Amino acid sequence: MNTTTAMLPGVDDIPIYREGSSDAESFEIYLRDPIAFHLRAYRKHGPIFRTWFRSALWVVMGGTEANEFIWRNNDLWSYSTTNLAFREERGPDHVTSLDGEEHRHKRTVLRPAFDQAPAMRYLPQFNEMLLADLQEAAGGLVDLSKFWAFEITKVASRTAAVCEIPDDILAKMARYEFESLGGLFLEDERPAYISRPSYVQLKKDVFEWLEKILDQRLAAVEKPQDNFEAIISARRASESGPLNREGLLDDLYLTLISGSHNTANLTNWAIAFTYRTPSWLRELREEVDGWDGHDIMALAKLPKIKATIAEIMRLRPGVVFTPKDAVESFTFGGYAIPAGTKVLHSIVLGQFLEELYPEPWEFRPQRFVENVRYAPKTMGAFGGGAHICLGRNHSLLQAPVALALAVKYFDFEFTDAKGASRAIGFGGQRPDTENWVRLLPRRA
Repeated sequence: MNTTTAMLPGVDDIPIYREGSSDAESFEIYLRDPIAFHLRAYRKHGPIFRTWFRSALWVVMGGTEANEFIWRNNDLWSYSTTNLAFREERGPDHVTSLDGEEHRHKRTVLRPAFDQAPAMRYLPQFNEMLLADLQEAAGGLVDLSKFWAFEITKVASRTAAVCEIPDDILAKMARYEFESLGGLFLEDERPAYISRPSYVQLKKDVFEWLEKILDQRLAAVEKPQDNFEAIISARRASESGPLNREGLLDDLYLTLISGSHNTANLTNWAIAFTYRTPSWLRELREEVDGWDGHDIMALAKLPKIKATIAEIMRLRPGVVFTPKDAVESFTFGGYAIPAGTKVLHSIVLGQFLEELYPEPWEFRPQRFVENVRYAPKTMGAFGGGAHICLGRNHSLLQAPVALALAVKYFDFEFTDAKGASRAIGFGGQRPDTENWVRLLPRRA
């Protein structure tokens, strides 16, 4: 530690933010609305403070200054320790749990399948398949939480990773993605969660099918020119010796399954808010009525659809914070932070700063029509820096297409599982686990 750093205040000098009469009560208040809690702490203490989280006092960093620092200094953090659960679930080559050169190599291998052009080339197929299944479901009750995730996985099996998978297995794949996400950030409860017999069997079924698909692909004489094949070619070009089988299984998982429920969540919130706002629904319908869904450039002509998705990403992010383990000492906000410090990155705090997004708690998609760019270093829905989500391009294609098809062709009556009408809830960060609607052909 240099002399200048040694003179700075340390971790113990970082102010503690607490609400209520105790750390435990403060954490309970935090759980009710994490974003608002972090925002109040930020207004009082700035971009760095400490607060009680679960069973320990954590350093919290949030806001645009923190985002820029954390995303710029990627090698400060150990993803292999904070994201160990991903490695346990998806295998040792899972991109989210890799550091340094291993992470850079994995992203290089995956890039041919996740860049913008490979995502966009499937727009016509995605549009046709999704519309056909929506039309088939019309008139009945549909659980949108499961419907979108299934559809995204199904389309991937016809386009990005071409293979024959029965519908019941596709449904299991989508369900496993959802259930595995639910256990990734548990602490003491995680062993019991992942050892449930139903979960163990679900995971076994899914990975047996991934093994089968991989074996068929490697043995095939004629290879489909899809995203997965592009990944295999990139591995052959950049690695010596036999192909890394565990790595390929993870590549297949990422191409076929990963992100399905996050995109479903994004789509569900877009539908819920749009249909709650009749004036905005009318504007979207005026925009999409001239869209045929086949021209890959057509999304550029749907600024209000894209603005709706952008506003939902801002207003209803799927992730509120990400944990970080510092592997090197650093300075931030006037404090010297030693290696080994555990940091909570309040990754979406900047999305709720009223000086950047006026009326930040309101659904105002017009803001992204008037100004299509996000305020710099604010949007954390897909992370940032070297670890930004690989599936971003796919999600930002799939969600707008799904929303466009929904508003162009269908009306939604929000119900319970038995068909009784109910109000739409907006309290949490995710819609209900079961999000039932009666799907009806558009009346006007």
